Amino acid sequence: MQFYYQNSGYGHKIIRMLFEFLFTDESINSKCSIEKIAWDTMLENTGAQYVYENKIGALRVGVRKGCWKDQIGKWRTVVDYEIRKK
Repeated sequence: MQFYYQNSGYGHKIIRMLFEFLFTDESINSKCSIEKIAWDTMLENTGAQYVYENKIGALRVGVRKGCWKDQIGKWRTVVDYEIRKK
């Protein structure tokens, strides 16, 4: 299924807005200062990897092989990312 806004260039803008909010929101940062955000994506998700690395400037920090099982029991590999407060 193709969504109307998919591949329209909104994804990286939304991710940047979310990260900016998390890094700067006083109510969040008064309780726990956010200095970096870390996440992962499946190795096969090359579209997301392109966006993370080339559109939002995230750093690829590692690859974890066979770190979780999907719903059909297949071991999956993920790529780890992080972005630091600038």
